Amino acid sequence: MNNDQVSSVAFLLIGAAICLGSIQYKIGTLSEPNSGLMPFLVGVGICFFSAIGFFQATLQKKRGEGWHKVFEGFLWTKVLIVLACLWGYVLLINFMGFFFTATLFIGILLRAVVPQRWPAVILGGVFTALCSYWIFEVWLMAQLPKGPLGF
Repeated sequence: MNNDQVSSVAFLLIGAAICLGSIQYKIGTLSEPNSGLMPFLVGVGICFFSAIGFFQATLQKKRGEGWHKVFEGFLWTKVLIVLACLWGYVLLINFMGFFFTATLFIGILLRAVVPQRWPAVILGGVFTALCSYWIFEVWLMAQLPKGPLGF
């Protein structure tokens, strides 16, 4: 077995456990769902996609692909940048407000994780923050944290 086959079997077992656990609740039907239906469907979905992954991994093994190191070529600096940005986002959102914090967050990610040119960073950050602001504040009427300028 290769890495993907092992992980697929693990996820298949997790999905089966979720399905079995949800059966103790009433499942109901799609037209009249009960509390166990959603976990059951999630478990079925996990089983389905892990079966697809196992099938693909088996095809890879037949082509001669075996075990490989899981974190080989993994760039830990990018992971640490994203984690630091997320922490900064959490710490700054109530002080600076949603719009400015989201613009800064997306801008840093666009510049640091997959380096883009400055026009793309600025436009991408502002456009993403504007779209997110419109979706949540205007369309869904969610109350987002306001910054010192009122948005």
